[in-house]
Amino acid sequence: MSNLIITLLLLGITAGVVIVYVLNYKPRKHRSNIKELYSEGLDMIINGNRRGAYQNFKSIIEKDTSNINAYLRLGQVVREGGNPEQALKIHRGLNLRKGLTHYEQVELYKNLSLDHYRRGNLESAVEQSRNILKIDKSSEWALTHLVKYFREMNDWAKAGENLELLQKLTQKPDARKLALFKIQEGRVFAKNGDFVHARSIYEEALNIDDAAAAAYYFIGKSYSQESEGAYQKAVKADEGYIGDEHSPQYQTNLDEAKQLLGKAIPMWIRYCESRPQQAWMVIHLLKDALFALDRYPEMENILKTILQNDSNNIEVIASLADIYAQRGENSEALEFIDSALEKDNTSLLVRLIKLKLQARAQSGGSDMMRELDEIIHFLVSDKQFQRYKNTSRDSDVLWLYEASGDDVPE
Repeated sequence: MSNLIITLLLLGITAGVVIVYVLNYKPRKHRSNIKELYSEGLDMIINGNRRGAYQNFKSIIEKDTSNINAYLRLGQVVREGGNPEQALKIHRGLNLRKGLTHYEQVELYKNLSLDHYRRGNLESAVEQSRNILKIDKSSEWALTHLVKYFREMNDWAKAGENLELLQKLTQKPDARKLALFKIQEGRVFAKNGDFVHARSIYEEALNIDDAAAAAYYFIGKSYSQESEGAYQKAVKADEGYIGDEHSPQYQTNLDEAKQLLGKAIPMWIRYCESRPQQAWMVIHLLKDALFALDRYPEMENILKTILQNDSNNIEVIASLADIYAQRGENSEALEFIDSALEKDNTSLLVRLIKLKLQARAQSGGSDMMRELDEIIHFLVSDKQFQRYKNTSRDSDVLWLYEASGDDVPE
């Protein structure tokens, strides 16, 4: 009897050991295997092995359907593999899960935001990023992506608002960048013909950063564009008008056009004073405006003022020489040209002006000079030539055009 009791006792102990092993040691190995698969999956994502990562995360889910992180990464791999629709289905399924931690909710909204972005649905991408901020107001990721999304939506007002919040969060203030976003906001109104509102926003940009010279450039441009609109109204008012003189409305619109163009001039002058090396970007605009308003004699003083800030400005020297030549002061013009050539004898623009002066002195041929004038004007305003001769370009103005997908100005 005692032997039977001992045997039963040993069997009980053995069964207990087996139960403890099954309930304790086996799950640990299972959990360890999942952890290794997940770690390998992350490495595969980093190394670009999406197929291997997909298999790893798929295996984890088959073994543990409650593994939220595996679902998140599986959807990420699918999205990055070019199937954002399927990724969205995977991630949306997690929305039905209860008890997600804050971390898991944030990661889910990040992935949903990126899924929608890859699908081209910017509005939904914005919504998901804002969901992150409801959980974590200090999410740098959410603010960074909101700036990106609103930029692509051409909503520069909201892009600027989120950029300002991002700068406060990261404690990296950048007034110049905020001012550029504000200028972009104004350009949207200018494109829609609301020049008055556009200019008020450009002024706000200068209040943010008084060194944002690009604002002067675009204020001048807005006046010029509005002036052109008034001039076209004048022309249209005269169409079909019967009489020896212009129609009354013609003169009214023409006066308005001249008044607006006159307001562009001081803005472009301010731009030249702030950015003398980039003055070439508006010199031809100033010339045309002053000529149209019968104020061309003012151009000499404007150019001399620019030279005070940038004495080696080849384009300004060449333009001054051209003015002297037009007044018949050929000796002064040639002095300016020779001084310019001493600084840069490779300047095609300066050499053309010298050729024009020589042609005038030798033959006075108006046809040749007109042809040279047209070539010179073309070079001053042609963007391809500016790139060829490597003229310093205003990086702010370039960014403003390129960031909105516009052609760089000629």
